[in-house]
Amino acid sequence: MRSIANLEMKIRDARKVVIVHPFTYVNPYSILPPVAAEYLQAGVIETGREAVLLDMRFETDASAQIKDADIVCLCGHFENCGLFGKWNFHVIDEVLAQVPDGTPVIAGGTGFTDVDKTFEDYPVIDILLRGSPESIIMELFEKGSPEGVANLAYRTDGKTVCSPRAAQQLSNTVYPRRKLRNPAYRYHVAGMKLDLVRAAVGCNFRCSFCYRYGKDFDGEPIPWAGRSAQSLFNELSEIDAQIVGWVDDDMTTDMQMLSDLADLLIKNKVRKMYCGTGRLDHVVKTDVATLKKLERSGLVALSFGVESLKPETLRLYRKGLSIEKIEKAMQMMKQTNILLICNFIFGSPGETEEDMMKMLWFGRKWNVDTIVTNRMDLHEGVPLYADVYDPATGLIRPGMEMLTGDELAAIKYRVKFSQRGPLRIQLTLLKLYRHRGVLIDPWYAACSAFETAIRHTILEKTLIVPALLKVTKFLVNSWPIHQLLRLLAFVLTPPTKALMWVLAPIDRALGVSTTVLPKMLLHFTRTVYKKQKEKSQLRSEA
Repeated sequence: MRSIANLEMKIRDARKVVIVHPFTYVNPYSILPPVAAEYLQAGVIETGREAVLLDMRFETDASAQIKDADIVCLCGHFENCGLFGKWNFHVIDEVLAQVPDGTPVIAGGTGFTDVDKTFEDYPVIDILLRGSPESIIMELFEKGSPEGVANLAYRTDGKTVCSPRAAQQLSNTVYPRRKLRNPAYRYHVAGMKLDLVRAAVGCNFRCSFCYRYGKDFDGEPIPWAGRSAQSLFNELSEIDAQIVGWVDDDMTTDMQMLSDLADLLIKNKVRKMYCGTGRLDHVVKTDVATLKKLERSGLVALSFGVESLKPETLRLYRKGLSIEKIEKAMQMMKQTNILLICNFIFGSPGETEEDMMKMLWFGRKWNVDTIVTNRMDLHEGVPLYADVYDPATGLIRPGMEMLTGDELAAIKYRVKFSQRGPLRIQLTLLKLYRHRGVLIDPWYAACSAFETAIRHTILEKTLIVPALLKVTKFLVNSWPIHQLLRLLAFVLTPPTKALMWVLAPIDRALGVSTTVLPKMLLHFTRTVYKKQKEKSQLRSEA
């Protein structure tokens, strides 16, 4: 363990910093850029030092860069929600074994949340970052010592020091510079180039079930802090990808900022398709005119946590939602062509199969484009845990029983897959054609998604199907055909909705979409998708 004097000397003299995103898990349908590591890189560069970023989803050996580094940083975060449960796909040990003796190691983000455990498991790590990495690393280099720098932990002279936590304001000028990316790193969604931005951190709400969003790595809530519209406009102007995702826990906290950003994008003709996660109560506080302006500026999809349709459960969650507020937001969103994604919690305390199936009928009533079926993940320490379990006995309180296991899985799959019927998919495509800010032809996107879905399957090997998809993509990309399809979208939408309305009671009575379709798609998930994941996780292919 190095002394504080030796560590300070290494920090002051450092000129080359190598940053490693050490996670290797790859989703077969998308690979998202490591924004947390890129923010760390931006902070290092702001101090006048060289910063090299290695993404280990694409690299096979980091030793050549690491051996020449003055400081090595390991950093990753939740850009991809899959990492919540997949961060164990990593090469942390391999990377740390390559660090030369005497080279300081800094770590932060996913996998390094427990200070004591991290220092015990990885003795060569000297400093842990416990917040927005760019501001911490800039202060660390500015002071030349970890002493007096907030939001970090370090080891020296045989002891662990945890500095006080402090609220961090986001910089409007320090953000990832895409020109620094290795051109060999291909970040995409369903084969289409994609990028991410961070407009804010933290959350000012305290939902009773939440244990990860809007919180620091030690589980403490972070007050919401956001960037200016001009700052985000400047960053979006530097991004060459047409599809951009917000990584914020809640992109709708500052609706005025979003409105101002939309004005800048429209006025300066900077065209992007962007999407993110928001709260329904922010939507009901604005107006439809603002939502339509956001659509014109390129807001293509919004995801909301509805969580439940049972008033008792909503009160239990203390999210500030009511059935009336939910339906008012649905009514407002229905007047736009923004894709609507609703997240529900399955297995909530006291909810029955009938309660959960109402989520499917809700989606059909309001033409929800996607229903996300999240399982209840109840962690000890969150307020809901004390509501559900009796602290004296450790048993579930009467009325708080939760469906689990295969019984819950069967309900979840029925909702998850039965919403993805042909007419529902068609309505989503028609909505995208009517959308005033869409840049990529919806059929092009659909073909690209299908190309991704059939990877490593017999359909890909036929050569005929891939050829047909390529020809279709070429044709729909032409202006005349795109305009014709757009016109058809306006014509076909009313009869498609009418057909769904006619077939809905028949389908509900016969259970076609809730029995046959789930079995088919579940087979695909358990066979084809499993194979795709396994192949995508092979580092030699990534």
